Amino acid sequence: MPFHLIRDEATQYEHAAFTPEGFENLKNPPLIVFLHGSGERGWDPGVPLTGIAHVFENLQLPAVVIFPQCDWEHRAFYGEMENRAMQSIEKTIVDFGADANRIFLAGYSMGGSSILWLAAKYPQKFAGSICIAPGITWMGEEAPPHLPSEDEGLFNSMFVAANRTANIAKQIKNIPIWFLQGTADEPCPIDETRSLISELRKLGATPIVTEYDGVDHDSLTMALEQEGLFNWLLEIRS
Repeated sequence: MPFHLIRDEATQYEHAAFTPEGFENLKNPPLIVFLHGSGERGWDPGVPLTGIAHVFENLQLPAVVIFPQCDWEHRAFYGEMENRAMQSIEKTIVDFGADANRIFLAGYSMGGSSILWLAAKYPQKFAGSICIAPGITWMGEEAPPHLPSEDEGLFNSMFVAANRTANIAKQIKNIPIWFLQGTADEPCPIDETRSLISELRKLGATPIVTEYDGVDHDSLTMALEQEGLFNWLLEIRS
């Protein structure tokens, strides 16, 4: 079966993973970490695959793809959920023989902002990233629930401060990234993504950008099916 349910016996946490046909013939396969949107939070590890399982079945990527899940008590992959994602990575490296030097991030909406967060915190860990319709502005008046106090400064600089896109750019400038988003996205305005792209370019980074004219926030499937996207990602060498 292409999809597997992986359990961490120490924490009893489960997450889904995908492997392609003939996976046993791949030596040290790359690892793609896909982080879902807010609607797929919860405690059912199959939910992050909703609406996209067929995409990965069709693509048959020569890689391991894992789908960590954020619970309903958190608003993104920070704190305990950040630890969950990082532990999932380490377990996949051990269990599937994944290449620790070729770990890639991909995320949509809440997951898009989460990959920016993980890339900022672990800039040496990830070789490249795909960022789909990211949320860049925290709309709450208070910090998100369960955000560790030691992370509040970085979180505020990246998602609250007036110069947040410049701050994000400084943190992730060395990680190759491809942004994909609809121009009519209301929940996550594309102007903020464009601002981040502009800031990255000022720092000498060369992000790839795909905009879908007139498309709203529901751009996940078309982005994952974007021609050349995963070929580009998997050709990156750290």
